Formats: sequence, structure tokens, C-alpha cells
Amino acid sequence: MADSGQVQSEQLIERLAKQISRWRLTAPAILLLQVTRPLSFIASQGLLLFQPLLSFVYDASRVADYAELLADRASIDRLVAQLEAEERARGSGGRGRD
Repeated sequence: MADSGQVQSEQLIERLAKQISRWRLTAPAILLLQVTRPLSFIASQGLLLFQPLLSFVYDASRVADYAELLADRASIDRLVAQLEAEERARGSGGRGRD
């Protein structure tokens, strides 16, 4: 069971990194994640606190998934690494087009 949770977490990280990269907000996202790393657990608890209100706009299970992601500092490190990989891929893929 832990493996399915790990796979789900990795899929969430990959999907989130691709979306941030698509919006071209990789550098600000990495900076924000690095600066707020000590507060990530508090942020996850805040998401859980406001989950009933957020469920009107977002799927409640998705909010819980993001809260679980923020609660684990190792997940934040994996997200930063995935964002850096996305940025490198975008940088190497974008060269030579001009």
C-alpha cells in the first residue's frame, strides 16, 4: 500500500512540475518552495483546515493530496528537483529555435 501512495505522490509532483513549467513560473516556484520550506508542515495543516471551504472550488481529495505533499519535506525536495529538471529540459529544447 505504501508503494501506491508513493506512486501517487510522484505522479502529483510530476503533474505539478509540468504545470508550473508550462506557466513558465519555475524560478519563482523554486524560490518560494526553498524559502517557505520550514513552514511547509504548517501550510499543509492550513490546507486541511480550509479543506471544507476549498472543496467548493477544488476537489476535496486533491486538496488532501496537496496537503500530504506539503507535510513531507522530502516531497518538497523532490518537487524542487523535478522543477529543475523541467527547466533544464525546457532550456535545452528551446535552444536553436531562434
